[in-house]
Amino acid sequence: MRKLLLLAALFVCDSSMAQSPEKFTYQSVIRDEAQNLIFDSNVGIQIIIRKDSPSGTIIFKEQHTVTTNQNGLATLEIGSGAVITGMFSSIDWSNGPYFIETGTDPLGGTNFTIIGVSQFLSVPYALHSKTAENVFNDQVDDADNNPTNEIQDISLNGTELSITNGNTIDISALQDGVNDADNNPTNEIQDISLNGTELSITNGSTIDISALQDGVNDADSDPNNEIQSITLSNDTLYISNGGQVFLGDYGVDLVDDADNDTTNEIELPSNANLGDLLKYDGNSWIAAAPTGSTSGALMYIYDGQTCPSGWSTQQINVAVFGGVPVDACYTDTSCLVMYIYHGQTCPSGWSLQPINAPVTNGNSTPVDACYKCY
Repeated sequence: MRKLLLLAALFVCDSSMAQSPEKFTYQSVIRDEAQNLIFDSNVGIQIIIRKDSPSGTIIFKEQHTVTTNQNGLATLEIGSGAVITGMFSSIDWSNGPYFIETGTDPLGGTNFTIIGVSQFLSVPYALHSKTAENVFNDQVDDADNNPTNEIQDISLNGTELSITNGNTIDISALQDGVNDADNNPTNEIQDISLNGTELSITNGSTIDISALQDGVNDADSDPNNEIQSITLSNDTLYISNGGQVFLGDYGVDLVDDADNDTTNEIELPSNANLGDLLKYDGNSWIAAAPTGSTSGALMYIYDGQTCPSGWSTQQINVAVFGGVPVDACYTDTSCLVMYIYHGQTCPSGWSLQPINAPVTNGNSTPVDACYKCY
């Protein structure tokens, strides 16, 4: 719904010499909420007269349908509309105060929107003369008997301009309500902000300063200690956001060779088996099985236990080492055997033979066996 704004109102008494009139002229300029004039259009206008206060008792109500002119001016005669409540001719204007409330419907109907309430500060003389006891004494001490030059106060609150005992108008179209002490609009205080590489000013424009800075927050404001990344590609060394260095022949072998002799470098054989050791045969380094594992392996277990899969058992059932009766497990396969305290874990890649008995020479602590075959 469009909100109508009443900008001005004019009351003119419709008088004649024969008798006191029962109406007076009312004019208003009608605008929409965008401050555009509503011209050459039918509009509905409702007039309500209230007593004692802006929300006081309704004394009179009427409705009009009028056509605005090319300047948005609507003209009607209060007292001549379609009466809803009261009698205009019976209003005692001397027993005020009275307030006029106006409402409009831009479509010319009766869906009225209140656009203003104002106090009657004066009443056309011809209307007041019907009820005044003394038209020459209105009980107001007006020293110069001139009602057109009465003293009033005007005040500005933001964008609302008010007059004492009168109405209030919105002048936001003329000024923004900001108190500018020096009346100079070219030196107003504004805020500046930086978002990434965009520099903005309040109520102003935004510019891109990426050509001056990259939008990165450098906490210490020192451009000489920024974090960078270094990379090597073939024979060239690169640094982020920087240059590069050609390494030439250095890019082929970057190992620190203490004797500067490329003919005596250690190279690992490629044909080694799991568990092999590195062995020098007089000419080069080769992979070889651990020494001593080529003639098989021997393991002692507690008497009655079972040897590992693939191993043979030699029944002994005698406390060979002065501890508990043992049996022997043996194999011709190249294997390594070690004993660990019972409950410990064998090395990775080795198998566990649980024993839980002191089967090693001169040891009274229960042990288990770990073995690995090649």
